[in-house]
Amino acid sequence: VLVLETGYRRLEGPLTNSLAQLSSRVGDWQKAIEAYDRALELCRRAGNRAGELSALNRLASAYERWGDFQKALKYFEDYLAIVRIEGDHKLEAFLLKDVGRMHHALGDRRKAADHFERAVAIMRDVGDRASEAWLLLLIGNHFLLTTRDYENALNYYNESQLIYQGEKDRAHQAAVLNNIAQTYLNMRDKQRAMENFEHVLALWRAIGNRPHEAATLNNMGMAYYDFGELQKALVLGEQALNLHRELGSRKGVMGSLQDMACIYAALGDIQRATALNEELLTFWRTIGNKEQEARTLRRLALLERDRGNLTEARRYLESALQIVESTRASFTSPDLRSRYFVSAKGYYELYVDLLMQLHQQHPMDGFDAAALQASEKARARSLLDLLVEAHANIRRGASPQLIERERALQRRINDKAQEQGQLLSGKHTSEQADTVASEIRTLLTTYQELDTKIRIANPAYASLTRPSSLSLSEIQQQVLNPDTILLEYFMGNERSYLWLVTPDSISSYMLPKRAEIGAAARSVRDLLIARQPVPSETNNQYRARVAAADAQYNKAAAALSEILFGQIVSQLGKKRLLIMADGALQYIPLGALPAPGGDRPLILDHEIVNLPSASVLAVLRRDTAERAPAARAIAVLADPVFDKNDMRIKGYRTRTLKGSERSLAIDLQRALRGFDLVRDEGTISRLPFTRKEADAIFATAPPGAGMKAVDFNANRELATSAELSRYRIVHFATHALLNGEHPELSGIVLSLVDEHGRSRDGFLRLHDIYNLNLPAEMVVLSACKTGLGKEITGEGLIGLTRGFMYAGAKRIIASLWKVDDWATAELMKRFYKKMLVEKLSPAAALRAAQIEMLRQPKWRAPYYWAAFTLQGEPN
Repeated sequence: VLVLETGYRRLEGPLTNSLAQLSSRVGDWQKAIEAYDRALELCRRAGNRAGELSALNRLASAYERWGDFQKALKYFEDYLAIVRIEGDHKLEAFLLKDVGRMHHALGDRRKAADHFERAVAIMRDVGDRASEAWLLLLIGNHFLLTTRDYENALNYYNESQLIYQGEKDRAHQAAVLNNIAQTYLNMRDKQRAMENFEHVLALWRAIGNRPHEAATLNNMGMAYYDFGELQKALVLGEQALNLHRELGSRKGVMGSLQDMACIYAALGDIQRATALNEELLTFWRTIGNKEQEARTLRRLALLERDRGNLTEARRYLESALQIVESTRASFTSPDLRSRYFVSAKGYYELYVDLLMQLHQQHPMDGFDAAALQASEKARARSLLDLLVEAHANIRRGASPQLIERERALQRRINDKAQEQGQLLSGKHTSEQADTVASEIRTLLTTYQELDTKIRIANPAYASLTRPSSLSLSEIQQQVLNPDTILLEYFMGNERSYLWLVTPDSISSYMLPKRAEIGAAARSVRDLLIARQPVPSETNNQYRARVAAADAQYNKAAAALSEILFGQIVSQLGKKRLLIMADGALQYIPLGALPAPGGDRPLILDHEIVNLPSASVLAVLRRDTAERAPAARAIAVLADPVFDKNDMRIKGYRTRTLKGSERSLAIDLQRALRGFDLVRDEGTISRLPFTRKEADAIFATAPPGAGMKAVDFNANRELATSAELSRYRIVHFATHALLNGEHPELSGIVLSLVDEHGRSRDGFLRLHDIYNLNLPAEMVVLSACKTGLGKEITGEGLIGLTRGFMYAGAKRIIASLWKVDDWATAELMKRFYKKMLVEKLSPAAALRAAQIEMLRQPKWRAPYYWAAFTLQGEPN
């Protein structure tokens, strides 16, 4: 306040940086990130280079802390660029190490290794042996703590240790030996782990460094704890605690208390473990660290659960969940909110488990209903927020300046993706590839930041009321009818649960743990998609592989069906099933599974609709209840033109394409190559049956009922125009791409060239879809894997269906795997006939079409008919 009053603005940035550090120390990461961002802006404005570098470093670390490695990489690279200009080679080496760590976290081991090697080479050129040893130690830490690559960790540690030995630096020798001991501990090599710990302890005692002596005693105690030697662990833990108390180290005392609590819990002394955690809880509350307070409350809940005091465990956990919900609400960025919620999923998992155990003890007290509501709170919360924002027109009510900046940024992202494709389709260096990939990451990070600003800048944002998850009675009243049953699955590390809900009843069931269900589901999926072609496979090899998969499918599908439906099959009758799947179950068309005890697919007796959560359906219904249907019936975009060698190009003639003409965005190549979608010359193969699909749809529709956009007219300009908002059904029949690293770059592929063969942007990406105004009754994505996306714990699949829900679609039909062109055209022809001619609802029409397909010998395998599922409004 004094700085602002006196006008000495140069100090404003550093002070904001300091405030951010205080927020991070008490676990308030939302405030910390916002403050660091503000500090960065202020320091840049004031020309304070030191403050700018500090803010960049702390922003990178904060985003890394939350698992947002893309943003962390962006800020580390920004920091690195400045350091290179200033010529600080030592700092450059350390930052190259950090950039390498982020690449490793993002799954690019080659880039990570390259950055590590460059960092060490620069430090050796500098000739600072101590700094070189420290750099090697830090890289070793990365392999130990992040990647669990113990061999590489030991290699870097041993190099570091040799340098410190030569320098006779006993303190750093002890630090390296401690990490070597931790590595052997993780490798379960007890003898070498304890030998190194003893050496570390001797070094600290010889130096006279008592705080590190106490820390090593603590480490040794926890090592014995890991090996199950609890009495030795207890003795060493008490020595460490006493030494920390003697030294007056409050932080050390808290760390020892936490470890001692674990040891006492393992010894069965729950009372002593509880007392220590209560002492910790008081400490965290005193200093205001909400993150640690919630963690301690969770540990107390586990202790009470383990001694059978479920009511007290519930009390502790509900206090922890209040902190979790409050922290989540404080995040304005949807991305950060979602990432935080991933870290909090364990609280909800324990809460559901506690409530279900209470239900076992008190079956008439409604604990199963409370557990169901907890399950609803634990899923698709970011999607619920997005739907509320969409209804409030948060984006459409933003300032024109922000919207124009957003559109310009989207164009830059699309252009840069095209540039990347052109680069990688020809000769290039790894540095060139790294540069363009870094530029794309930076653009995407900037886009996310602008997206948050658009929300905050809208006056309606602050007044939004976030939707609460539905209770049992609300689900029964708002979601169900007498002909519909809700099945909600919740996967847990120790056990999973299923709730079966009708308009007037609820029943619940215990299922196996997540790992067992996931393994069974993945096995079924692998067998389902065995008909997908494999590169370089002969016809005989293909037939043999498919025959083997078919022989195994019935047994695997029956086993999964027994797990999921075995306890409830007698209650299902012939009713519609609203299914809230979880984890690996989201990748399975459950209607293709046989009913327990037979070989009759569930789809023969049940209409099946998939939902992220029951609460999402309630919000969709609320937002569309008074919406008048669009005036026109159906718009179909099909059979786009993908390359310059297409016979539909004016003046077409067969020719050999040059390398520059074969360029294709690399994310598309990675999404489609190996599935017979990209030809050898680097162009996308045409889907001829999509045209027949469009013709068949319009053959069943009333005359003049809609628009058929094919060839060059099936383009991005039409897809992003207001024209599509005039149709009740919007149907895309084309290729799709799925980008697992950057879901926002996933999308639909439309015409990539015009009538004269000139290149055009034909990718309708997810960030484009979020900007559409598409109040359709239904969007059909007749393409490959359109129902998939990046799976985020607690949120489900982040992909195209979520984008179309945000844009206003009431329901979406999408696919779970790379579909067969001919079979898909046949399925869609039957689907639209059932819907437009026989007047069935979309869900009933899809089911009827799939049943017709499975009864045809040619299409009997589920691969041909089961990929498409309906998500959203079932009625």
